[in-house]
Amino acid sequence: MASLDDRIRSLYPEVSRLRDLSGSPCLSLGVLHEGKITNTAHFGQKDINNPLPPDDDTIYHVASLTKVLTAAAVASLVDEGLLEWNLPIRHYLPEFEQRQDELGQKCTLIDLLSNRSGIAMANALWGQKHGEFLLSKSQIVQTACHIEAVKPFRSSFVYSQWNYALVTAIIENVTNETFGTYVKRKIFAPLGMSRSTFMRPDGDNVATPYSIDDHINPLRVKHLNMTDDTGFAGGYAMRTTIKDLLALYQSLLHAHARELRQEVQSTDGSPFRDVKTIFSPHIGVGTAAINDIAYCLGLYRTRLPNNLATSSVNSILVGSKRMPRIGSNSTGLEVFHHTGNVPGYFASALLIPSTMSAVVVLTNSLSFVDPTDLVGQLLVSQILDEQPPRDLLKFCDIAQSASMAAYKALNLQLQKHKTDQPPEYQLVAYEGEYCNKAGTFIIAISQVGKGLRMTMQHKSLTSYHLIPYDGNTFYWPANRNAEIGQSMWPIPSTGCHKIIFGANETHGIDRLTWKHDPLASPEVFGKRKVTSTLSLGKL
Repeated sequence: MASLDDRIRSLYPEVSRLRDLSGSPCLSLGVLHEGKITNTAHFGQKDINNPLPPDDDTIYHVASLTKVLTAAAVASLVDEGLLEWNLPIRHYLPEFEQRQDELGQKCTLIDLLSNRSGIAMANALWGQKHGEFLLSKSQIVQTACHIEAVKPFRSSFVYSQWNYALVTAIIENVTNETFGTYVKRKIFAPLGMSRSTFMRPDGDNVATPYSIDDHINPLRVKHLNMTDDTGFAGGYAMRTTIKDLLALYQSLLHAHARELRQEVQSTDGSPFRDVKTIFSPHIGVGTAAINDIAYCLGLYRTRLPNNLATSSVNSILVGSKRMPRIGSNSTGLEVFHHTGNVPGYFASALLIPSTMSAVVVLTNSLSFVDPTDLVGQLLVSQILDEQPPRDLLKFCDIAQSASMAAYKALNLQLQKHKTDQPPEYQLVAYEGEYCNKAGTFIIAISQVGKGLRMTMQHKSLTSYHLIPYDGNTFYWPANRNAEIGQSMWPIPSTGCHKIIFGANETHGIDRLTWKHDPLASPEVFGKRKVTSTLSLGKL
């Protein structure tokens, strides 16, 4: 029988082909088994203008792979007596008491870390274009106090970065350190993770970020300015390497095994505490029973046989029913996993505690398909000593077709409802500043030619040219290539592309409404300065 190393190496041609079909310039992978590193491998080049390949120390932005670190940081602070898992967070964030709903009154760290608070995604409030971050750290909690809960408290899994932004604020409040400083001191330094950071990395050994256009060409994009300075570090900000991630997961798995074996909550010499709580399921994902697919604290947990792509965009673009089921000979085996997705990068990590195994796959592009998920499933199949899933290459075409079809449908829908009804007011009447209920987010509107310019938070790079659509409704056309080229996450939703202005008889235009979150209600932004109807020039 071939060794695990040989079985994994035999997959390298398919791994290389998956990278090619996805359009990603480079891909790095690492495998840990029985507590030891067995493989690392690298494909392609980290910059299309430089032939140098990535290596074990090449830095990638791994986005949501950060989340388990945040859970580990909380566990450490619980162990120190500075936090409690089940105490309402308003005790740590007094500002949050202004929320009178269940989320505001009862929400705990467990609720936030398991994404069961119900709070909306509302990603547009923190970032939209060109890597610009749109809020100051001081505005995070106040903004979260006014974000809609889209599901009843503790009833459903709603994946929102705002959960982890609130946890980040709590950690910084009780430690009087930035999130990154605390994690570096408590986890990175003890594990020798010297290449890991929550800031934009310096040096040459960094994978350049790209987005992949409709013709599978890489477009250079800006690094997302999600750093330790933003207040969102605990959900999305880690930049790291294959080498450092393998060290992290190796230590985490060892700590988990020791806790189970010795029936303790911590072990000497480990930076991790209460890993059993981190690995415990807290809410079912989607329609799945909590025993089958669940979210723990910063990790998904799936029982085999099952689809391991739950956290990947592949489940959306390809369809979860089309994705392969892994583990036909490993009934009941638990796999803990997560993906990281950000303009410019994909990342996947899969952990199998029973065999002390981990798989990590990183790429430097946002493409039609998530190759890190597909490659990760290939590698897991070999750890389980199963036949690798068949026909993974076809999913690249399926995902591309699905994404392009979604944008085609979006444009057809936008054009279907566009009319010749002109704006009710002269364009100058729409000018002004519009603010959210929290008072933290400003949309500035100005006249430009026969349309309007919409600028977010007075950030010059985050602006849109609005075209008359139907009376007091304006829009910007959908174009996937243009959007991803501006470091935007492609969202084929009509509501995201339309701005609806409202007026009253006395003051004219006094608000705008924008459905920036497809799962939430449209948000109303009130106009800050209102003049008379006469001066506004109603047509």
